Amino acid sequence: MVPLVRALYVSETSRCSETATYVTELNGSWVIGSIPQGGYTLGQIVEACTRFQSETVHKDPIHVTAHFLRATNVGPAEVRVSVQKIGKNFTNLLADLVQRGHTKLTSHLIFGDLTPVPGGIPRSLAAPSPYARRLPLHDHPSAAVRDRMRHVWRFHSLLSWSMDHTILACNAMRSQTRVVTEIIGGGGVEWGAWCELTRPEDEIKPSSIPFFGDMFLNLPSLLPDSEPASHGTSDCWFPTVTMTVEFKARIPSSQDYASRTVGLYSESRFLTDPHGRHNARVEVWTAPSAIGQGKLEAGWRDKQYCIAVVDQMALTLPMDLNHRQGSRNKVITKL
Repeated sequence: MVPLVRALYVSETSRCSETATYVTELNGSWVIGSIPQGGYTLGQIVEACTRFQSETVHKDPIHVTAHFLRATNVGPAEVRVSVQKIGKNFTNLLADLVQRGHTKLTSHLIFGDLTPVPGGIPRSLAAPSPYARRLPLHDHPSAAVRDRMRHVWRFHSLLSWSMDHTILACNAMRSQTRVVTEIIGGGGVEWGAWCELTRPEDEIKPSSIPFFGDMFLNLPSLLPDSEPASHGTSDCWFPTVTMTVEFKARIPSSQDYASRTVGLYSESRFLTDPHGRHNARVEVWTAPSAIGQGKLEAGWRDKQYCIAVVDQMALTLPMDLNHRQGSRNKVITKL
């Protein structure tokens, strides 16, 4: 099993002023069923583009929009990067992930500089402002108890999490948002957890963020048995069709924050035909400590900040389709 930081490695094979090609390997350690996890695959593109921008003034990924055109497979891949525009504040790139001559994933990336601007009028919302978004998880990681993951996530030995059961309770039929039918809006489900890379040699970096933004329980699987749309979801695959990642801040390097742990909070509001199409918004937060470590200190929650917000549209499909596509791709690879 290969740690995420190694599974995201790319190598440059050609480059000119405005284009470059990187080779990589979609590693079998990071698959769901038989197909590489979507966020992990997008992370390969972010890693290549970060390498491409490393010697420029626009080193930080700011925003990524991706469309998943075809299912990827375990094995070699190329990331092809091209510059679309270089401006004063941002550089716009296009990047495709290609396998065996087919574009599997296409993306538009904006790079810039996430260094806070000193002086002048503050342009950010942060504590103690009552308008600032605060960490939505209820318990400190030191009090967290690890939960099991879905069996089809093959990377469960490389990753662990502790779900926020107070948030999960909001999805129950007896919760206030469902009992009081006069509430305007509402609906959908919520989910949250502390999520941690378990290998000591692993680390969180910008190209890891799409993976974490794709680590949540999808809306259909959070519905109670009383909802027909929940039936059979234990054997479902939830492939990503589109994903956007907005990087809010740099990943912390201070000892005040965990280096392999993040907080995750997701909300999903809509589930529609065809194909059980549903949306999800995932917030990726810093963590004060690893799961089961550290100690509770006054004001710990206000010190945490949001690293990124990830939105996606996903489908609800039979897991058999996942395995068939994975098997078909393996056969092609051997030819």
